[in-house]
Amino acid sequence: MNVDGYEVERFPLQDLDGGLVGLVVAKKAWTIGEDRVLRPAPDPEPILFANVLESGDDPTASPVRVEADTALVKPKADLVVIGTAYAPGGDPAPSFDVGLTFGSFRRTLRVFGPRRAVYRKPVRETKKEVVYSPPLFTEPTPVRRVAMSFTNSYGGVARYRLPDSEDVLEIPCPCNPFGKGYCVQNSPEGLDGLDLPQIEDPAALLTPETLVREIGAPENVPLAAGLGFFGSGWYPRVAYAGVMPHEVDRVKAQVREQAAALDPDKDAAAIEMLRDFDPPVLAPEFFQGAAPGLAVPFPRGDESVALKNLSPSGHLAFNLPGLRPLVTLDLGRGPEIVPLVLDTVVILPEEMRLLLTFRGRVSLGGPELAESLPTAPMELHETSVGDYERALSDRKNIVPA
Repeated sequence: MNVDGYEVERFPLQDLDGGLVGLVVAKKAWTIGEDRVLRPAPDPEPILFANVLESGDDPTASPVRVEADTALVKPKADLVVIGTAYAPGGDPAPSFDVGLTFGSFRRTLRVFGPRRAVYRKPVRETKKEVVYSPPLFTEPTPVRRVAMSFTNSYGGVARYRLPDSEDVLEIPCPCNPFGKGYCVQNSPEGLDGLDLPQIEDPAALLTPETLVREIGAPENVPLAAGLGFFGSGWYPRVAYAGVMPHEVDRVKAQVREQAAALDPDKDAAAIEMLRDFDPPVLAPEFFQGAAPGLAVPFPRGDESVALKNLSPSGHLAFNLPGLRPLVTLDLGRGPEIVPLVLDTVVILPEEMRLLLTFRGRVSLGGPELAESLPTAPMELHETSVGDYERALSDRKNIVPA
C-alpha cells in the first residue's frame, strides 16, 4: 500500500527467540533538486522482497545492487551510496579520493585507474629454501570515472598452482568473489596479469609486500572497500549466519542422534566430531547490509549529507528531509504507535534520488494475531522529526515490541 508517498508493508516473522513478531516497513523515495532541496519522488520506490543485482539474475555472477527490505532487525543503520566516482574537474587522474559525510560521520576511499601486479623471480632459490621477491605494481592509468561497484574493490578469484604439478586451482576470495587483487601464491600463475583493486581504504592500501595472502585465513584478508551493499555470503558478514538461536538445542540433539547411529569401529573420527559439534548461531549483525565501516547509529532523519567526487558535478550536498512516518496499528486494543527506526539510507547521486527505509517490530502473542496482521487497521501520517519524538514520549500509546 502507498500512503503519503510511503510504500508500506507488514508481515509476520519468527523472531530470533522463536516468538512471532510483526515487521512493519515504510519506504519513501525523494528527488534531489538542482537547488539541493528534497521533494517527494513522483514515482514511488517499491519495497523489495528479493535482492536486485547489478547485472543479470544470477547471484553467483554479480554483486547486489540493492538489497531486499525484509531484514528481521538491524543493529545500526545501513548507509549506502550507489553510483560512480568522478575525477576532480573531469580531467583524467591516476588516483583520487572520494568522500561521504553524513552528519558527524565521514568516510574516505581512494580510487585508482587500472593497474596490475607483475611477478618477479625469487631473490634466492635452492632445494632447501626460496626467498621470494615481492611483485611490482604498474602505475595506474589515468581515468575520468570508475564505477563504485565491488567488482572494482579488493577480491576476485585467486590462481594457485599445485606443488609439483601443472594444475592451477581457482580460489574465490572470502570477502568478495567479484573483485580484483586476491592473491594466495607468489608465482607467475598467481601474479602475472593480476588486476589490482581500483577502490581501496587509504588507511590500508595494498602494497607489493602485503599482496600475497594465506589460504584459508579469511580474518587476514583485506576487507573490500566500497559504499554499496555488502554480500550476505561474504566475510565478515557471513560469520554472523547460522541457525536461529532458539533452534540450537534441537540441532545439537539431531547431530548427536546422527553420531549415535554410526558404527564406533568404522566411524570413530566422525562420531567424535559430531559429538563436539556446536552449530553457528544467527546474530542480528547478519542483517547489516552496508559495506564495512558504513553501519552508523540510527539517524534522526534531518542529517546533512555531502558527497565528494561521487556525482557528475563533483560535489553534492543536501539535508535529509526531517520528516518521518508515524504508523499506528490496531491489534485489538485500539490504535497504537509502532516505533520505527530509519535503518537504511540509499543515495543515488547520478539519479539525484534518495531512498529512506524505516523499520519497526510488534510482538504477536500467537498465530491468531499473525494471521490478522496483514488486514489489521493501520494508519500512516508524515510528521516532523520533533513531532515524531514527542509522539513517542507518550509511552501509553506505544504498541508492545
